[in-house]
Amino acid sequence: MPDDAAMQIVRAAVDAVIPAVDGQPGAADLDVQRHVVEAIDGFLPGFVDLLTTLLDAYAADVRSGASFLELNPDERRGVLRLMSLEENPDMRDVIDGLLVFTYGGMYSEWTGYDRATGALTAPAVWESIGFLGPAKGHPDRREDL
Repeated sequence: MPDDAAMQIVRAAVDAVIPAVDGQPGAADLDVQRHVVEAIDGFLPGFVDLLTTLLDAYAADVRSGASFLELNPDERRGVLRLMSLEENPDMRDVIDGLLVFTYGGMYSEWTGYDRATGALTAPAVWESIGFLGPAKGHPDRREDL
C-alpha cells in the first residue's frame, strides 16, 4: 500500500477531478482516493507510486518548482490536462486509470458500502443524479416475483 504522502497526492488528484460543488461532496470528501489506490495497487502494484511521481513532475510544468500538492485546484486540473494531452499511450493509460477509478468510486456503490458490516446503503450521489439503485431484474424475466 502506498505511503501517506502518496495518498495525499491521490486525494488532491481526485479532488481536482470531482470537486465539491453546490454543497455536494466531492471525491476527496468521500475518501474516493482510497478506492483509487486500492483498485490501482491491486491491479498493478507500484503503479500508484508512478502516478504520484508523474503528477509531481508535471506540476513543475504548471508552476515552476511546485509539487502537485502545492498547486491550487485549477493548476492541478492543468496538470491533468497536460498529462492527458501527451501522445504517449502509456501516459494516457495513467490518466485514464485515475479518471476511471475516481468516477467509479464516486458513482458506484463504493461510498455506500460499509466494509466492516457488509451493509450497503445508497450513496447520496445516487439520489442527486436520479439513480434509484440496483434492480433485481425485469419482473418478466424473474421467476421469484
